[in-house]
Amino acid sequence: MSIDTKDSYNINGLKEQNGDVDVNVDEDTEDRGQWGSKWEFILSCIGLSVGLGNVWRFPYLAYENGGAAFLIAYLVLQFLIGKPMYFMELVMGQYSGLGPTGVWRMNPSAKGIGISMALISLVVAIYYNVIMAYTLIYFFSSMQKTLPWTVCEDAWLPLGCVEQSTQKLDYCSMNITQLLSDNMPCRCYLNETDTLLSSQGFNCSNVTYQGDTPVPVAQLYFDKTVINKADDFYPDTGNPQWKLALCLLLSWIVVVLCLVRGIKSSGKVVYFTATFPYVILLILLIRGATLDGAIDGVKYFLIPEWSKLADLKVWVAAAGQMFFSLSVSFGGIIMFGSYNKFSNNVYGDALLIAVMDLVTSIIAGFVIFTTFGGLAKKTGLQVSEVARGGYGLAFVAYPEALSNLPLPQLWSVLFFFMLFTLGLDSEFALLETVLTCIQDEFPKLRKYKSHMCIGLGVICFFMALPCVTPTGDYIVGLMDSYGADFSVLCVATCECVAVLWVYGVTRFIHDIEFMLGKTPRPTTYWLFCWVLASPLLIGGLFCYRLIEYVPPKVKDGVFFPEFAQIIGWIVTAIVLCPIPLYFVYKFIITPGKVTDRLKTLTTPSADWGPNTKTKLINADSQLTDIGKAAYAYDNPASRL
Repeated sequence: MSIDTKDSYNINGLKEQNGDVDVNVDEDTEDRGQWGSKWEFILSCIGLSVGLGNVWRFPYLAYENGGAAFLIAYLVLQFLIGKPMYFMELVMGQYSGLGPTGVWRMNPSAKGIGISMALISLVVAIYYNVIMAYTLIYFFSSMQKTLPWTVCEDAWLPLGCVEQSTQKLDYCSMNITQLLSDNMPCRCYLNETDTLLSSQGFNCSNVTYQGDTPVPVAQLYFDKTVINKADDFYPDTGNPQWKLALCLLLSWIVVVLCLVRGIKSSGKVVYFTATFPYVILLILLIRGATLDGAIDGVKYFLIPEWSKLADLKVWVAAAGQMFFSLSVSFGGIIMFGSYNKFSNNVYGDALLIAVMDLVTSIIAGFVIFTTFGGLAKKTGLQVSEVARGGYGLAFVAYPEALSNLPLPQLWSVLFFFMLFTLGLDSEFALLETVLTCIQDEFPKLRKYKSHMCIGLGVICFFMALPCVTPTGDYIVGLMDSYGADFSVLCVATCECVAVLWVYGVTRFIHDIEFMLGKTPRPTTYWLFCWVLASPLLIGGLFCYRLIEYVPPKVKDGVFFPEFAQIIGWIVTAIVLCPIPLYFVYKFIITPGKVTDRLKTLTTPSADWGPNTKTKLINADSQLTDIGKAAYAYDNPASRL
């Protein structure tokens, strides 16, 4: 039906008076603010999605799960889950102008999802900065004349310390016939047995390490010097490592200073922090490509094992990497979108950011494996013997590879500073998500934005101190496994259902029409992904992870002790309990019969609507009757 714009009406908190559309704003409340430019938004989103995992997790997963076969699985899942979920969350934030908690005016029963997002972001922010402190330790250590992870200390020699990766050799068999037929190197006994073998025509190999297994000095430097890792996960954590604690403090100071004015300050910082890593990646890529043996590393990274595509574990690994790389359901995407201008072309932004995430991961893979190829060639080992994933790649294998290059201090400084800047962008988003949620719930606190940022930074620093004790590495693993891994998958499943099935994909499409002036194309693709593919695949992934649950390990074959697993499940319960508890709370306080309560709980609240103050002068507005109230209508303002 047509409406005369000179008439007054109120639609879900939106007022029009004499042709002017505005929103209800408390004069005593400070405005939320917006991005200074479109580039600030795009670079912030790229910084959130492109993090440490793109460098140390993606390349190794690709190598371990079939090379190009893994990339194909990754692309398929990004097409079915990653891009649709990313676009959905950007739309939610931009359309409403609200963060992860406020946006659930669209479906009041699901506000607990937003609270869980904020709690997960807080947990990740605490331990993520600990990993950034590791990079600072290495950054400052790289400025020494002799890199400390290249020289074995005397105390490390009995542990099998070697200053360069060495193949493990078993002691020679006493069966001389087998030794001569196998013609494989084996380890000397350093006694008369070696003379006996030599007299029969076989020469054993002397090794440069003590004990049964060679341990790279870079591994011992990380375990013994950087984190002083305990042998087991003990209840008594011990005292914080003072060097690591100081680096943690420095990292939090940098984060708080960059966020002290919210997106107004962080939006300027990302011009450097989101672009500098690409400069370093390209420099390292060019340097790695010139190494002898680089092509061998690339082969390990890319040569496909097509049979792996039939392995469900490969698809689970690809889904997990895609999911956490894009940072879907952490709340940061909704938060960033909420600071956009209402008519911003978020459709193109979502596609660009998803592509940049994939391209960065592939570039990082070439950077890592060209260098590993060079190291393998120099040491006479296979690429598989020098390659590692996770911490082992960033703080053991790659530093060792860099130490074999000319001017190793220069390359090490660049690499670890790049890692720090990669983590910085993600940390900005995590902390700002928590602050935005608080400020959206209590708008009058926005005038104290700087005080809140400093206060939250101080609290997080002290909460992170247990992570820099001798058992800190295990605590970080516990927080990651229980506070983020399972939890985010559960939140994502609930989010898909709450938005696309309860709020309704039809309503959601109309919101996009109103905001952008057109529906996203091809509509069939978006409907298929939003209604079927994303909810079912994410839910299936969550169920699979629960069924195939394996506790985190202290080391190979040794799981976390029972008390640690109990603490982990408590952390999971804390971050997830807002979802059912808030639903139950709203159900109890809502009057009426059970069916009436459910209908009320799942109906958009009266103050749900578009975040626009655009003037609709002399424009006909077409209301769309969807659900209980008419709240979506054509957007002629988008063409003004």
